Amino acid sequence: MQKQIFMKSAPVASLTAMLFALAACAPFSFEEGGFTETATPQSASLNKQINVEKVSPTVIVEFGQGRAGLSDLEKGKILGFIQAQQIGFGQEVEVELPSFSGNGGLNERRYGELAGFLQDRGFEVTPKTTQESGQNSLRVYFVKYIATIDPDCENGWYRPRGLGYENLPLPNMGCSTASALAGMLANPKDLVDPASADAAIGERAAKSVETYRKGSTSSGSGTSGGGNQ
Repeated sequence: MQKQIFMKSAPVASLTAMLFALAACAPFSFEEGGFTETATPQSASLNKQINVEKVSPTVIVEFGQGRAGLSDLEKGKILGFIQAQQIGFGQEVEVELPSFSGNGGLNERRYGELAGFLQDRGFEVTPKTTQESGQNSLRVYFVKYIATIDPDCENGWYRPRGLGYENLPLPNMGCSTASALAGMLANPKDLVDPASADAAIGERAAKSVETYRKGSTSSGSGTSGGGNQ
C-alpha cells in the first residue's frame, strides 16, 4: 500500500522539481512585482548623442541721464562679463542697436562709445536690433554654444537589475567616448554650424609643402649624383 502511494506521488514530485528548475533558469520579468529592468537593444546602444545648446548671455550697460560716456563702474561691469563668459580675443559680441532718430544723436554716440570700448579690446562687434531697448541703457550679447552628452550617461555607471541572459552591452557603453569628445571641442558650434574654411589657410599649407618638396628634391638629386660618381 505504501509502495502504491509512493509510485503515484513520484510524478507529482518530479513535475514540481522541474518547475522549480525552470523558474530558476528563467529571467524575472513579471508584470506585477519582480525584476523588470533588463538590458535591451535600445538601452544598450553604443552610439551616445552629444547635444549642442545655443545660449545668449546678456549684460545691460547703463548710461547717465543725457550722457554718452561710459562710467568706470559700467566699464568694470563689461570686463567682468567678458571674464565670466570667457570671451576670447577676436570673438564676436553683439551690441544692441538703438534708434538714431531724436535725442540729438545721443543714442548714436552711446552705441559708438560702447562698440569702440569692445573693439579696442580685440572683439568683433556686430549690431543687433531688438525690442528690449531701455531709455538709458544698451545691451551686450554674447552667443555661445554648450555641448552636453546624452542624458542617459548622467546616471553614472550602473548594471541593469535582473538576470542578464541577453548578453547585451551595458547601457553606459559609449558614454566615456561621447564625454571625451564633448570636452575636446574648442567650439561646440562646429557640430551644428561648421565654420567655412579659409582659403588663405590652404594656400599657406600648399606653399609649405611646395617649399619642402623643392628642398627635398634638390637634396635627393645631390645625393643621387654623388652616389653615381
